[in-house]
Amino acid sequence: MTRTLTAHAHMDPDGSWTVEIPELTSSSPSGATIVATGSATTFRGIRRAASDLASAWLDVEPDQVAVEITVAAPDEIVELVRASDKAEEEGNAARARGAQLRREAAHALREQGYPLEAAAAVIGVSYQRVQQLAS
Repeated sequence: MTRTLTAHAHMDPDGSWTVEIPELTSSSPSGATIVATGSATTFRGIRRAASDLASAWLDVEPDQVAVEITVAAPDEIVELVRASDKAEEEGNAARARGAQLRREAAHALREQGYPLEAAAAVIGVSYQRVQQLAS
């Protein structure tokens, strides 16, 4: 049976990576909690380092653990990504709304008797596109 764990990775000032698996802990002699921690010299090495860390900590073969990796970044960059996602979502919604309005315009023009070519000139598309929109 494979156990799935989550590893958190963050880049250190020297460009290497620290990998922690918060699900794997032990107590130090002083009673402090020790979290399973390892390192990787490159980003590509994170998955292997996390897998090796988990298998050694659990004393199992590497194929008995699956590790999902999350990568930390500075807060300002995370905010940029969130803002980007939100803007993209808003853009997609605006495009969908624009397409709906264009279909409504095509239907309305055709219902009022506009020929395809005239409706196309009003909307700014080809008459074939008006035919598609109005169908």
